[in-house]
Amino acid sequence: MSDSPTTAEPRTRRLQPHHAVYALLLVVVAVSIFVLFKKSQTNGVNVAGGSIERVIPAPGSKILSQDEIGIDLAPGYEAELTLNGTPIPLDELTVVPQLNQVTFKQTATSETQLIPAQQNCVIATYWPSASGKSQSSNYSWCFSVL
Repeated sequence: MSDSPTTAEPRTRRLQPHHAVYALLLVVVAVSIFVLFKKSQTNGVNVAGGSIERVIPAPGSKILSQDEIGIDLAPGYEAELTLNGTPIPLDELTVVPQLNQVTFKQTATSETQLIPAQQNCVIATYWPSASGKSQSSNYSWCFSVL
């Protein structure tokens, strides 16, 4: 009888199938987050050094007639909207000064109407609040109404 200690062979670590599944899931989650981040910025525009942060809807979009249209401005800017060459009356615009947003949503009583099944174009006339409308600029974009 020998009382010599037995040496255990070190256990080798191998890639287990469940490790590959975890790695694949991690890659899928990372790609999904990247795609969602990029998609969230598709409405973003950089006009006049960032005066306009976003237009609603994005240029070239297809929307329903009851969807909102408008502009999201940088802090310190104001705007008015013109749809298909017709200025939208101020009482039909929704202005949220805290967010620097000016939007329009067509209702049954709206004087301004989107043209269904055609391209509609918006011109946003925007200006720095401190300078007034005399220092205005224009930005235009078009979209289709289904």
